[in-house]
Amino acid sequence: AVAGAGRAATGRRAGVVISGKAKIAGVLGWPVGHSLSPALQGYWLAEHGIDGALVPLQAEPVNFAAVIDGIRKAGFVGGMQIPAVQKYNWGFQQGLKYANETYGTNVTIAEEDVVYQGTFTDAAAGQQLAATMFDRDVKVIFAAAGGVGIGVINEGVARNKDGKQVWVVGVDVDQYDMGFYDDAKTKSCILTSAMKYIDQASYDMVKAENDGKFPGGQTLTYSAANNGVGIPAKNPNLSDDTSTKVKETFDKLQKGEITVADKGDGLIEPAAK
Repeated sequence: AVAGAGRAATGRRAGVVISGKAKIAGVLGWPVGHSLSPALQGYWLAEHGIDGALVPLQAEPVNFAAVIDGIRKAGFVGGMQIPAVQKYNWGFQQGLKYANETYGTNVTIAEEDVVYQGTFTDAAAGQQLAATMFDRDVKVIFAAAGGVGIGVINEGVARNKDGKQVWVVGVDVDQYDMGFYDDAKTKSCILTSAMKYIDQASYDMVKAENDGKFPGGQTLTYSAANNGVGIPAKNPNLSDDTSTKVKETFDKLQKGEITVADKGDGLIEPAAK
């Protein structure tokens, strides 16, 4: 529920234990606290060892539309299921969780909406995967998939041309220009992009060479701490408030106040094929 628009009702059954991969369903109503459904469903879920819960949510009639509008679903499309791509998935999920807990957003991601296509070249397959997710009411897809991701963007463009607003998060470079869906090229389906700041790395190497300090034979890691990754300097589809929150979060990453795990423990990760 949206903060201020709906309130979680007190459940009747305590002690339900679920994992980070649990499937959560909700019962919206006003009133809803009297409903026995959450307790009954919770009992049988536990009896059969099913990792999930049914949650009662109070939504006053005057705020019902806002509650529904506040529910958002995300998806992830990766190329090959290799560590470099998996880390994008894991970081994305941790970011959604952090935003939900810190800024009161309400974005969920389901197991069925985390997919590795298996290549970095099949754009048609990427577009089909995106279409399937958007048909399930996913509103934003993070595509870390090379050419497969181009297919995801193409589907985002097609949906927006049809008047259905959906978003794609690009990868590696600023992909904003790839998501234009109007003739004037003023509107893009690219929400933002998770960038590798190759220009920063290149500058550092040239400077090191000029200074006689080129780190030959070493493996260098570029991260938030040394401005090696981030999002574009300009993000037309992000509000000023969102941009401010992104900067606050990035500053905490640089200072080490937020740690992003490089493992998928407790996160959604499809079984390797």
